[in-house]
Amino acid sequence: MNKARYILIVILLLISTFTIAEKLFTPEQLREDLDFLVSKIVEEYYNPWLKVDETEFWNLVEEKRAQLDHDMTWSEFYKIAAPLVATLHDQHSFLQPPSDAVIRVFPFRLHRVKDKAVVINSVCELPVGAIVTKINGIPVENIIQELEMYGTYETPESRLNFLVNYFIQALPEWWGIEEFEITYLYKNEEKVLNLEATSSKYYRWITQPVRKRSPSFELHGSIGVLKVPSFNRSYKNETVKKMEEAIDSDITNLIIDVRSNSGGSTGNVLSLLQYFVDKPTKLAKGIGAKSYTREVVKYAILDYGVNVYPAKKQFSGKLWILTDEDIFSGTLIFLGFLVREGIGTILGERSSETANFGFKQQEYLLPNTNCSVDLSKARILLLEEGRHIEPDIPINLSLEEKIKWIIGEADPMLDEALRIVERVSEEQRSMEVK
Repeated sequence: MNKARYILIVILLLISTFTIAEKLFTPEQLREDLDFLVSKIVEEYYNPWLKVDETEFWNLVEEKRAQLDHDMTWSEFYKIAAPLVATLHDQHSFLQPPSDAVIRVFPFRLHRVKDKAVVINSVCELPVGAIVTKINGIPVENIIQELEMYGTYETPESRLNFLVNYFIQALPEWWGIEEFEITYLYKNEEKVLNLEATSSKYYRWITQPVRKRSPSFELHGSIGVLKVPSFNRSYKNETVKKMEEAIDSDITNLIIDVRSNSGGSTGNVLSLLQYFVDKPTKLAKGIGAKSYTREVVKYAILDYGVNVYPAKKQFSGKLWILTDEDIFSGTLIFLGFLVREGIGTILGERSSETANFGFKQQEYLLPNTNCSVDLSKARILLLEEGRHIEPDIPINLSLEEKIKWIIGEADPMLDEALRIVERVSEEQRSMEVK
């Protein structure tokens, strides 16, 4: 066992004086919560055995149950129970801390950029754009490896997104310590910063803090760029307004930019897709869900029953979609539909997640610790199982270029996308002249 791994294991076993002061739950209460959690996974999740062997799952349950042999805080219970949900490998299924829990967090937020942990938001001396390499002398890669057991992801390619964005920020809570030494690279120079943890009460997790989440429309000559950073339902009317602004403008090419869009409501997705179909079209190939009969309950492929209906206005120009590896949920529905129907040309990066994923989540409250578990009730089937969203024209950026975009300093991928659209349009015009 290497030294870094040994130190990490020791830290994970530490309990701070702060933790000791928290409410303790008896083994009976903890096992009741674990049994409740397991029952919901088996009874409510659409297919518990899709990605985990049933025997392995029940062996893990017994292992976890045996660990609940003494009084624990909710966070100690959480570390034991969360890996059970993680075995589902579902981006919408996860164990959550109690809603009133004040969690100790780092005063900065990280994001994966080409497998590096990059600071994208900071309320301390750690500069935005810095690459964190070690925490308390332990390489970030080792920490991620240890935290894999908590990850909620469909494929290993996307594991660092959720882990870096959530679990690593909450390391002060999971490790039970307050003071940290952060080693980082900034402008090609290695530096060390000593800092203290802060409270989630004062530092909220914010999606894409350096960029606006609301949609916008820009003109670049005859090319329009509709930026859709989120499909959150609160932006639905604004998304429609900006899309109709694009239709009413004098453009021949439209780029819809959905990079780092983590999803949102299906209704918002439908409101945008309606401008690109000329007849009612099924949103998905189907859904996988539990089918109930008198004799048996089983996983079955069912009709989703949701259609995309054409809008009164239709976009008549050439459609391009700019995407990257950091897209999830509703954005996969948006792109999966376009790919299946052969609408538009995709530019950018391959999605880290597959097009099909668990959705229609339901929340269940554990009776004692008040942790809650979100579980998907169905699996949306957009493309062939295991298929990712692949770009028709890849755009590859360097680490430096991606960091500049993540922190809002430049947008080299959009610049390259505009050059591609201009070049293809010029080639088409030349062919028409001939």
